[in-house]
Amino acid sequence: MPTAVLIAADRGVVARLARLDAEFGLSWVDAGAADPADLVVIDLAVSHAIDEVAHARRRWPAAIIAGYLAVPDPELWTAGQRAGCDMVANRGALAVRLRGLLADAQRSPRLFPVLDEADVAGRLGLVGRVDDTPVGPVAIYQLDGSLYAAADRCPHAGAVLSDGALEHGILTCPRHGSQFDVCTGARTRGPSDTDIATFTVVITGGQVSILLPRDAGLGQ
Repeated sequence: MPTAVLIAADRGVVARLARLDAEFGLSWVDAGAADPADLVVIDLAVSHAIDEVAHARRRWPAAIIAGYLAVPDPELWTAGQRAGCDMVANRGALAVRLRGLLADAQRSPRLFPVLDEADVAGRLGLVGRVDDTPVGPVAIYQLDGSLYAAADRCPHAGAVLSDGALEHGILTCPRHGSQFDVCTGARTRGPSDTDIATFTVVITGGQVSILLPRDAGLGQ
């Protein structure tokens, strides 16, 4: 049953969302009891709402975060998007917009399993590689106790990046010497002129997964 959190002074918005409860099996709980949350709905007009959006995005990276406004406010709308909202809607359109996002999430789960947590325990550097993901080959690295996932094809000529040397978080392409920061994806040396994609790593129930972009549907 998906867990949902509402951060709003206007509790009446729950009634607007009630029709989604039965359709998607939502269970509404307080933020402190959500571990994890699958859906977070935030009134962007309440005090510190933008900070709440950013906090929710860090705490629940795979959750759908929806902001809404009872009165149009372009600055808050943009701030909510920048802080991590997957969507921002006027209060009257919130239920309709959420239905679409929840339906998409059911069809295409965003967490893609790549490794067992036990397989990375006590290891450093490259700890795994998965060729067949919806976003192409991905390599998993462990640096300073944290896991990072990065695209494993060099954007310059397609070489397997994880075959190259890794020093202090900088990966050197084994073919032409381009360098990339595996934590951020940033290109630090050419000849490649583009960065590489990176993906948030989520560990749940002993499973290491990567968080896919919302447009990387598993059914595609």
